[in-house]
Amino acid sequence: MSDITWLLTSPRIPAGLLTVEAWDALHEAEAVAAFFESPTVEAVRDAGIDVELVEDAAEFIETGGVWIVGEDGDEELREALAEYVAGGEVELEIVYGSWDPPGARLLDLVEAVARLHAEDGCPWHRAQTHETLGPYLLEESYEVLDAIGSGDADELREELGDLLFQPLLHASLAEDFDIDDVAGDLVEKIIRRHPHVWGDADPDDLYEHWNEAKAAEKPHRDHPADGVSRQLPSLALAAKVIERFHDQGEELELPELPEGLKLEADEVGDFLLAAVAAARAAGVDPELALRKSITERAGLERLDPQGHVAEAVEL
Repeated sequence: MSDITWLLTSPRIPAGLLTVEAWDALHEAEAVAAFFESPTVEAVRDAGIDVELVEDAAEFIETGGVWIVGEDGDEELREALAEYVAGGEVELEIVYGSWDPPGARLLDLVEAVARLHAEDGCPWHRAQTHETLGPYLLEESYEVLDAIGSGDADELREELGDLLFQPLLHASLAEDFDIDDVAGDLVEKIIRRHPHVWGDADPDDLYEHWNEAKAAEKPHRDHPADGVSRQLPSLALAAKVIERFHDQGEELELPELPEGLKLEADEVGDFLLAAVAAARAAGVDPELALRKSITERAGLERLDPQGHVAEAVEL
């Protein structure tokens, strides 16, 4: 009976970063073999261990040793070994030299996007700009919301993937930054805004910490709605602007409901629908009417389309 160690490694981890168990098995093995050259094979050789490349693993199976599994999993050999193990001819030990950390497949996605934008990549992707891709970002966001509403986990998983694709495409097109810059900035922001997680701040004050961090990051903002995207649909824009004013203690002066009218939560949808119908009956576009109203009441005309205070406005 031969003893074989089936050494599994992750192609997403630097090849030389193997577990102690893996290095012990390699140093103690009478033979180490693989089908093809790979970064792991090179790293093992750099450590002074001979690795034999074979086309036929029959002799190796008879003598035993450590087999460095290729990136494709060496499925045919694995199936053959399973039969030998079942027949009592081989004793097989599986050793993990390295394994994928959480998020490892994101590296594959980054590589796939880079391939699309390579000189011999996809002509359509190479022809895109931030502007031409913009509508897809919005479309994919709405499709994620549809998937959430459907309650279908498989659909949500797919749509989240389509949405995740969009930031990577934009980062690949950028000249002044890449996806690592985007991710690095985001990590720093998350840590900065959660001192109750990455520090000793009181979790009861998390909203205060969040707002303080945002204020420190954006000292130029002096309008409650500064930073709110003007691209939002008017209903979402109105809700966000009202929230921003409330959070900053500057309650926005809003129109009141007709006297005596009080809405329960389950009546709001029908009320809004009735308002839309009334606007249409009056010959008014409800989207534009609501946008005009919130713009005037909140002073959004002071802001540029990105939601920043316009430089030309005297404050």
